[in-house]
Amino acid sequence: MSQERLHYTPQQLHAVYDRINLPARYRYEPGDFSREVVKHHDGHGFLGALVTHTLAHIPFENLSLHYSPTHAVSIHPDALFQKIIRADMGRGGYCLENNVFLGTVLRSLGFDVMSVGARINRMGKGGVGNEDGMTSFGGWSHMVNLVTIRGEVFVVDVGFGPGGPARPLRLIDGKIEPNMVATPQQAIRLRHDSIAENEHQNVKLWIFERRNNDNAPWVPMYCFEDNVCFLPQDFEVLNYFTSTHRTSVFTYRVLCSKFILADEDETTIVGEIILYEHKVTRRLNGTTEVLATLSNETERIEALFSHLGVRLSQAQAAGIKGMATELKSGDGQQIPYDLVQAEIKQEARG
Repeated sequence: MSQERLHYTPQQLHAVYDRINLPARYRYEPGDFSREVVKHHDGHGFLGALVTHTLAHIPFENLSLHYSPTHAVSIHPDALFQKIIRADMGRGGYCLENNVFLGTVLRSLGFDVMSVGARINRMGKGGVGNEDGMTSFGGWSHMVNLVTIRGEVFVVDVGFGPGGPARPLRLIDGKIEPNMVATPQQAIRLRHDSIAENEHQNVKLWIFERRNNDNAPWVPMYCFEDNVCFLPQDFEVLNYFTSTHRTSVFTYRVLCSKFILADEDETTIVGEIILYEHKVTRRLNGTTEVLATLSNETERIEALFSHLGVRLSQAQAAGIKGMATELKSGDGQQIPYDLVQAEIKQEARG
């Protein structure tokens, strides 16, 4: 007997529709009607709208590891619903959080979903840093959802962040396509091949690759299996490493990003906005612009809200005090740490 995954209720799914500002034409009633749409009608369009609006409204971020009394991450679907939807603070999560969340949403609406682990190419930098086509794959630390609609398999990943796939990708070997219509020079593809680290080179995986222009090398971003069904407890192991190990970038960098829609009633991604450490950058229609350079925690917390819609409580904001990732104030301003101890204790308890 297969292990049943958790599902969200119709009421919860309507709250998700509101959170991601899903256009009215895609707000199918959860239950028998949405399952009928998925299986026999506009499953492709429904999936595409859910993915692009999730990318544009639920940020990719690791703030819980820095701005938190506990510095812990839960990937239980109920905890994710509380954080992303019910708390109404504009929050999202990192790879495992956002992909577990959307995977639960998709299953609840009637999609056929298989969640699988992925290995990140540490040389690819996920869009931040040098890209030279080299590879150095880590262990399982990422996840993607494979969604099957009438025999076609699509890769759904709303948890890679900047440079990740901007829509569902059909699982086809070698097909080259632009990641965003507005920036056709940045191309992506899936390739079914072995990786250099494999002991047995006849064993193939799917590799998601990107190049920034026609003259640039193809850079593998991550690789994944399509024939191993990962269990929720497998992702708990991945989440523990990703949120605690000193080599995990999420433990020593602060980042938050969203994709940008061409129009709120559309499903076309045209850019992304990124807060990485002390800088806020916007990539829009092929142009990169620095929006802000931040010098202290007050400025970074304000930038999270003004540029990305993320709000932090006082206890969360104080959670970064004393950490290596704290932006030291150059003008003497400090988070009012002594004023929020009661709130910290309350959040830690509940």
